[in-house]
Amino acid sequence: MKIKKNLSDEEMFKGYVEKESFENAFDADEKIVSSKMKNKAAAAKELLLPAEAQEKLNQYLLEISMDWFKNGNGDVVWKIYKEQGQIIIKPAPAKKKDLR
Repeated sequence: MKIKKNLSDEEMFKGYVEKESFENAFDADEKIVSSKMKNKAAAAKELLLPAEAQEKLNQYLLEISMDWFKNGNGDVVWKIYKEQGQIIIKPAPAKKKDLR
């Protein structure tokens, strides 16, 4: 049997099912709890916008990002603030960190 190189962990363990034993019986319960916590965290990060509004927002952000890069402004950071009952999102140049 030839061993393939450069496989990810998922690819290496594809099709492998671990038999339940004393050592791993407790891990199964923890995996169920952690997956429920991840689902709650993902739900908390969702936008509270209707699907149509969220789609338009994503479209406009993409258009502005593309214009920003076409003009040669480099990396972008989005500045978000509230002004007179409106949420304003503006692009700003990203500050580069010195790697010393």
